[in-house]
Amino acid sequence: MKIIIALFILYIIYRAIKKSPSNKKPPLRTEATFRFESIEPRTSASAPKQLPKPKERTIPKTAKTAKWYRSDECVSVQGYDLSGGLIYVGEMLRDSSGYDNDACLINPKLKTAPAEPWEDADEMGYWPRYETISPKCRGAYLKWLADGRSEPEAYIGYVFLFFYGLERRLFVDGSKGNISAEERLDIVQEVIRLRKIYGNNRSFHGYASNFLAMEWVLYESDQPAPDYLDFDDRYCSEPFQVVLAQYVADGKAIPGDVALRWIILHPEFGLRTPARRCAKEFRALFLHRYTQQFGDGLIINPNKTLLKLEYHAASSSIRGALQLKIPKLPNPFILKAPLKKIGILVEECTTQLEPYSRFIGRKNNDPNSLAALALLPKELMLRAPTAQKAQSLLTQISSHGAGLIATESLYTGLEERVPLQIGKKESENLATMIEGMGFGIAPDIRFHNIKPTLDGNVVIFPKGHGIDFRPSREFRTLITILRLGAIVSQIDNDLSPAEEATLQTLINESRELTQIEKESLLAFLHWCLNTPQGTAGIKQRLADVSSVEKTAISHILISVAYADGRIDPREVKQLEKIYTTLGLNKEQVTSDLHTLAAANEPVTVGLRDREPSYAIPSPDIEPVQTKGFSLNEELIRIRTEETRQVRGVLEEIFADQVDDQDDDNLAVDIPTAKNPLESLDTVHQKFFHRLLEQETWERRAIHDLCKELGLMVNGAMEVLNEWAFDHANAPLIDDGEPVFVDVDLAKEIVNG
Repeated sequence: MKIIIALFILYIIYRAIKKSPSNKKPPLRTEATFRFESIEPRTSASAPKQLPKPKERTIPKTAKTAKWYRSDECVSVQGYDLSGGLIYVGEMLRDSSGYDNDACLINPKLKTAPAEPWEDADEMGYWPRYETISPKCRGAYLKWLADGRSEPEAYIGYVFLFFYGLERRLFVDGSKGNISAEERLDIVQEVIRLRKIYGNNRSFHGYASNFLAMEWVLYESDQPAPDYLDFDDRYCSEPFQVVLAQYVADGKAIPGDVALRWIILHPEFGLRTPARRCAKEFRALFLHRYTQQFGDGLIINPNKTLLKLEYHAASSSIRGALQLKIPKLPNPFILKAPLKKIGILVEECTTQLEPYSRFIGRKNNDPNSLAALALLPKELMLRAPTAQKAQSLLTQISSHGAGLIATESLYTGLEERVPLQIGKKESENLATMIEGMGFGIAPDIRFHNIKPTLDGNVVIFPKGHGIDFRPSREFRTLITILRLGAIVSQIDNDLSPAEEATLQTLINESRELTQIEKESLLAFLHWCLNTPQGTAGIKQRLADVSSVEKTAISHILISVAYADGRIDPREVKQLEKIYTTLGLNKEQVTSDLHTLAAANEPVTVGLRDREPSYAIPSPDIEPVQTKGFSLNEELIRIRTEETRQVRGVLEEIFADQVDDQDDDNLAVDIPTAKNPLESLDTVHQKFFHRLLEQETWERRAIHDLCKELGLMVNGAMEVLNEWAFDHANAPLIDDGEPVFVDVDLAKEIVNG
């Protein structure tokens, strides 16, 4: 009995070994080797994470071996005339597993049913196989082939089913030397054509692009890369490594565009929102700075690690990553040191594009407007025709130094929309725009604390304040002194050169001002003297000022009025009004005039409007011939001898003018809308907050997150993108592999 049982067990083992895949006909092999790994899914979030395990099928021994039809050949299948070839037709074409027929194989004996290629074909499944799809789907697929493979509304699964055959022909048959250069060209041209028609499908565009790049790597890499290749596409990461390796192997400098692709395609790096949103500007800036820093480019010594390439096919019949044979080349793609250098430059360029990125990321902002262009780094801004025209106008205005122009004329000349009124925001935008063109404007609300008006003028001066301008306390103090001086000089409506020269001297002789501050103040003075200066609000601000401080300020006014050597009756009357505003006795005007005259040459004074002006005799001392000397000395005394409160008072006299004038506008700016997130339901708000944890996501991780929240991936991303468009006219999520989330845009929307 034991012998019978043993014999039975041996028989069972024998049968098992006989049926083992190792005793079947071996799968097709090429010069390349296959490594069995999972392949990334194409698009659907509901797609399985791994390829389905092949089911063992019995292919009849009498099955007719498939034939490959070239582009100049035609074959008829089930009544459909398939011209243009590039397909496998027959009953047997083993896939890489050796268990089954290739997914692309068109078996002419299988049944079909009439259907249109654009009809619903969800029953095909994610990895379609001609043998297993329904007769209706076979009919639709054959009709698509017969009609020239050009129906734009065709179900994308039919396009992939045809594409599977091209992959097999090029990478399996081609590796054995079974295709000619002419046939390869036919295949390449067909893939390019299909990509033009169906390239809107992100998945097909990616696989087609990788296919074309790999074809170039295997057969034409000794030639320059053709125009139809885009190595910026992440699907072309591995083919790009050949390009990089060739530069290193030949000892050539890495050009800027190659260095940029290197960091874009590297899995450990990713571009931040400004670089992605402003891709064109970022690329131009990076290339410019790269040349400045590295000349012809980085030179990298070859490393010992050799380059290996894998082709991840779209077809489930080419299972795993197909390792391709290429010439022995180093693999610099994995090096860290050069990437760190490039990464620092990338971050620098990205940071400098942040203001421009934020501006164009907001709804209805024109990226080509001067307001936008002025936010760009100068080397980019000056390339724009609009900016060049604007700079020409500003150069003309300031050709002889600080130049005066009507505010409305400035807007018109710059071809910018004239605002209904100029508030604080409009003032800042105008100043920033002019500064971006390499000029300065006065008044500049950021530094001079006063806005221009539409019915008034502004002053344009060369060079401007610069990016890092920080006004000193002396600068702020002199702004008030200049405005007070302008008020006095405008009393008689006849600005004298002496009065202007006096105030200019005050600026030029200051040792505490930088050259940029002096140029800004001279431009501001030019504006003050040509713009009526009001005194509204000064009395209230000086209510609590001490008499000593008021006297110091009054001396400034008297000195400016006397700068031309005479005092007009109208000036006396206006000075009395100003004294009253300061809380001083208006009778003190005459006393102060006599005191000042004692230190200068004779001054002509008219004490009343009806009385003729007359000269106050100077004392018996040698007259001082230099006009304005007393003003300079008085101001020096203020800065050195008076209490520190004098300086504070001067700074506060006009300090609140902008805010006072903007009171009516402030109510408009107060946000009354609800939190933008309230327009999203609770679960999408949770999805939003989770996404903001990082900028770059693997699509599989997005799928897992949506599964956790009970959301469909594509639908959830579409909801958030529509929400972002409603609030900022820009998408929040850039779908792909990987998925990019515009974290900066999200914060801008939520924070207003």
